[in-house]
Amino acid sequence: MILKIADILKNLPWSFNSTAELPWLDRSRAEKSLQKARQQRRISEREYQLLDHWRELGYCIVKDLIPATAIDNLVAELADLFFLESAIPGLRIEGIQAENLPASLSHDQVLALDIEQRKALVNSIWRLHAFHEISPAAQAIFDNQNLRDLVNLIIGKSCEPRYSINFLHGTEQGLHEDMAVFYVHPANHLVGVWIALEDISADAGPLIFYPKSHKNIKVTDFFPDYPAVNLKNITAEQIPQYQDYVNQRAQNYDCQSFTAKKGEILLWHGMLIHGGGKINNTLLTRKSMVIHFIAEGGDYNDRALGPFNW
Repeated sequence: MILKIADILKNLPWSFNSTAELPWLDRSRAEKSLQKARQQRRISEREYQLLDHWRELGYCIVKDLIPATAIDNLVAELADLFFLESAIPGLRIEGIQAENLPASLSHDQVLALDIEQRKALVNSIWRLHAFHEISPAAQAIFDNQNLRDLVNLIIGKSCEPRYSINFLHGTEQGLHEDMAVFYVHPANHLVGVWIALEDISADAGPLIFYPKSHKNIKVTDFFPDYPAVNLKNITAEQIPQYQDYVNQRAQNYDCQSFTAKKGEILLWHGMLIHGGGKINNTLLTRKSMVIHFIAEGGDYNDRALGPFNW
């Protein structure tokens, strides 16, 4: 008998086989469970409102979790980054969209550019991955206990911050679901966090998202072999198919823009459709930090097999 890869994967310990593995707010009795938690005073009224909003819409917005001084310290570090006297070992600038420059540069390569090239680079689209591993200011936000406590409450178990990205400008990133990008088990034990490091203009390419798009959908609807296979290691031919799939799904929901004030935070469900809005004014910045939380023991990235698309 010849076994298909899907049949083999079903027997792996990371296969999805029960809705009981879903976070508590994704289960069929979530509304009743939430009401019971409020009645028993295991959660406050404010927490109830946030969690019920999450259950129904797939996101929530909070503020005042991160001190303004922590944000200011990070913004100051980012502002000086391309004009330091010596390079930071291990730091790379990724996703560069600047004329005559590659998509990725090490920090020492950036500092080797002439001053005008560096100024042009600062004003282009780029991103920093895992800056929290280098920057004490980014680390302070990454490890913020108030934020972690809220994520734990949403998922219903202990979670940890796993990945961070810092942006200076909007990206116009295509629509996607984060579960399609990360290798997470059990399903949906993932929370995206977008922190506004300044007031965000509607013309700066704000984060856009589609409330309720997290409902009645599973990551395995498009990736039947998930978490072994996701957007990072599907075939090149399947990538546009996924993009069409998400774009078509998004048409069933209203689009919202996160034109946040400095310090406001959007938390979203792992299956919520989101992306980068259109940049109408390239002179505007969109300073932000993104953190992805995953339930402890639920990050299967190191088990994934390539080849990878990025």
